[in-house]
Amino acid sequence: MTAGGMVSRYLKSQGIVPKKSDLGLNFQYEGWNFLFWKDTDDPMFFRLILPGIFDVGDENFAKAIMTCNSINWNYKVVKAVLYDYEDGKEKGASIWMCYEQLLDLQSDMENILPHAIRSLLSACDAFLKEMNDE
Repeated sequence: MTAGGMVSRYLKSQGIVPKKSDLGLNFQYEGWNFLFWKDTDDPMFFRLILPGIFDVGDENFAKAIMTCNSINWNYKVVKAVLYDYEDGKEKGASIWMCYEQLLDLQSDMENILPHAIRSLLSACDAFLKEMNDE
């Protein structure tokens, strides 16, 4: 079984039906949109993403990068990254939170996925708090 299959099975056992996309599995939890990123080159790699938590522009770019550094230093297995996007005519950048872990066939998704979600939400809260502090 792949990491995506393990995630899908666990979510369904919790009454959450993920939606498949080209990128992986999308699901909602506590009002947040999550993405389990499918890695076709490494089917046992677990990458859960909380995308687009903060829009970045010229006026807040430096602070956003420094705040990402702070999150990356202080949170284990969570990465805060600047993601550039192009959506039709619109270009921009936003901050994404990523939780990554290597899995094996004995990995316990009942502990891994809830921990990943809590870690991402905690890092997101810390990021937003730091960005809003003047």
